[in-house]
Amino acid sequence: MNRTRLARLSLAIIFALNASPVWAATSTANATVSAQVPLRAELTLTRDTNSDTVGSPTQIIFQTPDDKDSGVAQPNANFMYAPIRSKTGKNYHLASIIANGSSMTLTADVTGTAGGKQLSQILSTFCGGFFTTGSSQPVAGTKSNDWEPLDTFQRSLNQPFSGIVPFNYRLDISTVGAGTYSGTVTFTLTSN
Repeated sequence: MNRTRLARLSLAIIFALNASPVWAATSTANATVSAQVPLRAELTLTRDTNSDTVGSPTQIIFQTPDDKDSGVAQPNANFMYAPIRSKTGKNYHLASIIANGSSMTLTADVTGTAGGKQLSQILSTFCGGFFTTGSSQPVAGTKSNDWEPLDTFQRSLNQPFSGIVPFNYRLDISTVGAGTYSGTVTFTLTSN
């Protein structure tokens, strides 16, 4: 037998001796996983450190005409803002949302009158979009037109969502006389 064959035979025997022993065995066990996740549509109005501090999260309070808000570069006497515009970068409050259907819709309905006008005709909103928890960029829900009538507000998302939607408000007082006015904004979240 030549040396090359002998070396190969020796290596083959060493590998055979170092292989897994015949008494080693493997066994597996399976566990099934099941979960029943209920359909959720949960909506609350809340605030965070970037929110205004006037009133509470469930109130929208207008106190100062825009031209009386010091610190505004181009004041407009036709409007009141919540929060006032000099509070740059602030939101008024947040809609905190949990919706786990394949799609969801957030809408608003406005009732009440102000100086002979329907509140829905003079109340607008700026919606910052859908932010997941901890995110600095919205995943959806922004529009190029900054201010829109609150009464026709609607945003939809075709995925489950858990996070916040920031809102600011504007009241057109150009055709409304002095007085104290009140109304209600009802937000509705639908998840399906």
